[in-house]
Amino acid sequence: MKVCFCEQPQKRQATALNPVWLRALLLFCFIAFPGGCTEALAQTDGPPLNLPGQIGGRIAQCWKAPQTQAAQVIEVTVRLSFSSAGVPIGEPRVVYIRAPGEPGLREKIVASVLAAVRACTPLPFTPSLGAAIAGRMLAIRLRSLPLLGPQRQT
Repeated sequence: MKVCFCEQPQKRQATALNPVWLRALLLFCFIAFPGGCTEALAQTDGPPLNLPGQIGGRIAQCWKAPQTQAAQVIEVTVRLSFSSAGVPIGEPRVVYIRAPGEPGLREKIVASVLAAVRACTPLPFTPSLGAAIAGRMLAIRLRSLPLLGPQRQT
């Protein structure tokens, strides 16, 4: 006769969210996000990101490049790292800008890229992507195509 000392898996009972924690979470949400919690929750809409290459596309969706006088391409590379929860670690750093030489344009580009990162984060990472890239430095390249035709104002 065989005797097994294996434990049977125990089912976890569902627990209600502690009201104290819920109040603290809502308070944090309203303080951290001036638009309210619904705006913060809307940032993570869409399917979770599973590949590192999808991160740049999600941030590019939030980026609105400043208008230029000349119809030229704007290219920007930003370096940043994320936690496993999709929150940027530290301040993102713009390391490369290719743009027309208009006065004040570089500052507008940097501000628009940082605003896009703030607007899109936290990103919805899958657990495997979060574990793979947590703390690693990423370089994300954003590219803006110029408006051509009657939409452009000079």
